[in-house]
Amino acid sequence: MMQNYIETHLPQYPCVPESLLETIMECVRNRDLGGTSSTASDGNAAAAAGSGLGHYEYFILFIVLAISAMTLTWRADHQARAASESFFSSASKHLHALQGQDPIQSLRISLLMNHYASMCPERADNWTAIANAVRIVLDLGLHKGCPQALGPEEARRRCQLFWVTYGMDRGLCACLRLPLSFPEESITTQLDFPTDDILTSVFATGDVEKRTSANHIYLYRALECEVHRVLHLEEDLQKFGHQDIDSWLVDINARLQVWYAKAQSYTQYNMLEFKHVQYSWLRARIHRPTPRLRTRTPEDRRIVLESTLLLVEDYRGQEHRRRLFYPWHGVHILFEAAIISLEACWSSRDWEPLRSQATTMLDISLPQCVQLLANIGERWRVAGTCADRLRPLVQNVASVFSHGTTDAFDLQNEVSITEEIHGLLFSDGVLTRSQPPPTDALWGFEDISTFPDDLFFEEKDFFEWNPEWDIIPADSV
Repeated sequence: MMQNYIETHLPQYPCVPESLLETIMECVRNRDLGGTSSTASDGNAAAAAGSGLGHYEYFILFIVLAISAMTLTWRADHQARAASESFFSSASKHLHALQGQDPIQSLRISLLMNHYASMCPERADNWTAIANAVRIVLDLGLHKGCPQALGPEEARRRCQLFWVTYGMDRGLCACLRLPLSFPEESITTQLDFPTDDILTSVFATGDVEKRTSANHIYLYRALECEVHRVLHLEEDLQKFGHQDIDSWLVDINARLQVWYAKAQSYTQYNMLEFKHVQYSWLRARIHRPTPRLRTRTPEDRRIVLESTLLLVEDYRGQEHRRRLFYPWHGVHILFEAAIISLEACWSSRDWEPLRSQATTMLDISLPQCVQLLANIGERWRVAGTCADRLRPLVQNVASVFSHGTTDAFDLQNEVSITEEIHGLLFSDGVLTRSQPPPTDALWGFEDISTFPDDLFFEEKDFFEWNPEWDIIPADSV
């Protein structure tokens, strides 16, 4: 299970050094369980000689196993989820008992919690975790590069941590259509494309291309962020080297195509598994109605319908294969995909060239999308609420396509549907930094006095593996 994380997930989301995980596992194998004080740094993973692992190391161990277990649902769904939940419970207990961690450790904790929250939003809040990570990054100035006094390895790790934070933060801001946590212009830290020699010193196994998968994810987040800035935040096009929106649209589509073509090369490593979703999703977002371009062309609507159809098919495949690993993103993507495809259908109801495509969307794909949300809602209530919100609207629009306008369906009802779709399309209001985020919403880890008492653990309650969770042989865990 740890190997699954190291080989597949760590290169894409390098939140912790591989050497730290290897040292922790070595201590666990040796049953070096003495002491629970947090005394280790990332450079020297285990606590000083004789003192064993601390709360920080145990948190890292259990949260990584919790993440890894959730990606093994395709082997045994119930067992994987039960194991992940128990791992997370153990990680939480160590986290709440942790004191005296340094800012880099706190940053790693936040990033790992964000990763887990994207997989299990019913148990953890990714917004809280990433808000804390951004606060630490800005406090340390990681977006500005590293002091020359730091050694090259420490500088590389800090640069790496910044870009992991950047990718997670930008993905969340774009998905929720929020103002950026910090402006792009403030970033001077360069995205590092290391040489083969450096890569070999960082990762013990795998191909060079596999080890650079994280950079390709960051490049996608940069594209996603640019679309958000231009079409939703309505920033000046000259910042992006364009004088008009049409030339920018051609350019961003071309760059997305280049990214997607390169992403295919990671398939052999089981990485960028959701590249098809990412490509179709951003393509749909480029062509949907936005604050900058509220009215789109029939060709834009055709692309939206084509892209959202592929999105629904991909997520249905993930569900069928039991590989829908990131329901937080899935729910937000599917909900918005349903809304923009409804708008494309509704705006095309009198446009014969798109009528067949729109009818397929309304009769087949959108009901499947709503059902996907309802299925996810069995674990995460928010998804069920999204399904309930969409279901009657989908039925109303489909009814118009099936029966046309009749005496029973007057102009007032048509206006009502138009207004409802428009309200869902532009539900954000003005996206500005008019107010800073409330400081009490940030997760600082410093004060644990507000946590419920039952979250703390007794040393005798150390984690025990349940034989029913044997997703893979015990000696591989």
